[in-house]
Amino acid sequence: MKNLSLFGVFIITTALLTSGCHRKPTGLTPIPDWEHPQGQNQGVNSGSAMPNEGGVTSTPANNGEGIAMSANGKFADLLNGPHNEDREKFKADTVYFDFDKSSVKASEEGKLQDVATYFKGNNSDALIVEGNCDERGTEKYNLALGERRALSVREYLANLGMDPQRVKTISYGFSKPVDPGHNEAAWKQNRRAELVLVTPK
Repeated sequence: MKNLSLFGVFIITTALLTSGCHRKPTGLTPIPDWEHPQGQNQGVNSGSAMPNEGGVTSTPANNGEGIAMSANGKFADLLNGPHNEDREKFKADTVYFDFDKSSVKASEEGKLQDVATYFKGNNSDALIVEGNCDERGTEKYNLALGERRALSVREYLANLGMDPQRVKTISYGFSKPVDPGHNEAAWKQNRRAELVLVTPK
């Protein structure tokens, strides 16, 4: 009887430990009214949409071109159709992240306040937020982390009063480093969210 009890404890412990290894991450910010963009946008693969760990539908990456994730409602025509992209306007407002983190640091908040202020006076423009990571970790992991970083910026801007439908998010994982080095100085520059101003053509 004693041996049977020990065997039961062993089975339960083993089940708990092995299930813990396969637990999926939770807490990704959901995107309301997301629709698969059918691959017409730059950085989007036209492959089949599939759910990721957070229940958000996204598109598999294609040759490091990234994943487009946001629903854009009334701004969809601007963001998905012909438009101008200005990568210099918010270059100084690039948001940097700590290793393996996706929350906006206090030191980066002022940058996003400046961005939100700009959009309060420019009702026809929109924004692309590109989430990036350093080279450590798998491609799949870094695409998910880049997604969370881009969504974190989007959510922060929404909390400052910016319409989240004006913000399109894309994850590039580790496929677009600004510094090709293999050290902390390079990795620090690559853990970022870049902000691209979108204006009508």
